[in-house]
Amino acid sequence: MSEQIYFSLYQKVPDYCVRIFQSAHWILGNGVNLEVNIIGTSHRVISRLGEDCLTEFITCFDQSLPEQALARVFLRPGIVHEREYRSNNLSYRVNVENISQVFSNMKEFTDSLDEISDTLTHEFISEPVPSGGPVPFTGLALNSDTNTFYTVHTYPERGISITSRTVIVLPVLSITT
Repeated sequence: MSEQIYFSLYQKVPDYCVRIFQSAHWILGNGVNLEVNIIGTSHRVISRLGEDCLTEFITCFDQSLPEQALARVFLRPGIVHEREYRSNNLSYRVNVENISQVFSNMKEFTDSLDEISDTLTHEFISEPVPSGGPVPFTGLALNSDTNTFYTVHTYPERGISITSRTVIVLPVLSITT
């Protein structure tokens, strides 16, 4: 696999057809609704609060992904993409890394995190695996109390994993009297 891997973030849900392998609906402690999809070896998370909507992808480059993204970042080895994005009432804080560690399974990944309230995982049994190596998988984990979700994509044939942590908060308006 030599494709470049990207983090992309869109306002609303882009017009982009996906094949969904696994799906879940989660609600963060602050009321933000998440539609979580594993789409191939990639993921899509749609975050909604009222009329506000942000859609995140971590995926191999695809020419048919719409270009009008809030962010489209090539995930280079060893470089951390850490940034905050705002969309009306949502503050979206993301940290994405391309790391030289391959998690054996979802449990190994979640053991490296704080408390988790739910997970979604899909293994790619049909993908080629290095001799004796772990099966590639995509996973998402939720900590609804901290308004945080985590993702992991493993690529054993490359010796890497893509991991992310996203915190969605509602900006607080301060009123002075």
